[in-house]
Amino acid sequence: MLAVVAAAIVAIALLAVIPRPAAAQSGDVTSGAQVYDANCAVCHGPDGQGRIGVNLSQDFPAIDLTAFVRQAVVAGVPGTRMPAWSAANGGPLADQEIDNVVAFVESLGSGRSPAAPTATAFPVTPVPTAIGAIGDPGRGEALYAENCAVCHGDQGQGRMGATLTTVFAAINPQAYARAAVEQGVPGTMMPAWSDAFGGPLNAAELDDISAYVISLSGHSVAERRSRSLPVAGAVSLPAGCCSWCC
Repeated sequence: MLAVVAAAIVAIALLAVIPRPAAAQSGDVTSGAQVYDANCAVCHGPDGQGRIGVNLSQDFPAIDLTAFVRQAVVAGVPGTRMPAWSAANGGPLADQEIDNVVAFVESLGSGRSPAAPTATAFPVTPVPTAIGAIGDPGRGEALYAENCAVCHGDQGQGRMGATLTTVFAAINPQAYARAAVEQGVPGTMMPAWSDAFGGPLNAAELDDISAYVISLSGHSVAERRSRSLPVAGAVSLPAGCCSWCC
């Protein structure tokens, strides 16, 4: 009897590690590469190796990868920064786009060479510097396009993340925006982007992005400081939803 039980345990263990046959894909890898480049690469890296999001290029032989990835894209992953991308759940992607991006993500860990995402040239245009702002909003615009536009929209109008064009007269807007980018906002999808917190951006880049963000709402830092609460040194953002980050 013990031998039968032991054999059953071994069989179950083997089933858990034996790679399952690849499921028939309903998505197109080439089209999925374009969807991935526009929506996923900012967090997961252009080749799926991870950036502020997890590494997608590793193999997971013991799970139904198609179903697992599709569920994560459709509904998000509770307790993480991964939001729901499906239009049915308030996201921007149609069902076919999800099928395509799932096919591309599967190709990253399948041993095949995936279709490379297509780089999009970003035209850099002069951006007026808000009075009193620290940093270069022109450089910040390019950094914003690389790192922020996928969630907040190309003009700060909001997409997966909140609109950034709201005027906040009662706070120091650049210090607030910089703290949100630097540290993230607990309890929201907004991650920490500072290299001090494991993100990809250095201090000068944080200055540039926050200078650009406040330019979206026409903030003048200097004229607001006289009526703002003093903001000096480190800024701690409370957990929960702020109107800039969720």
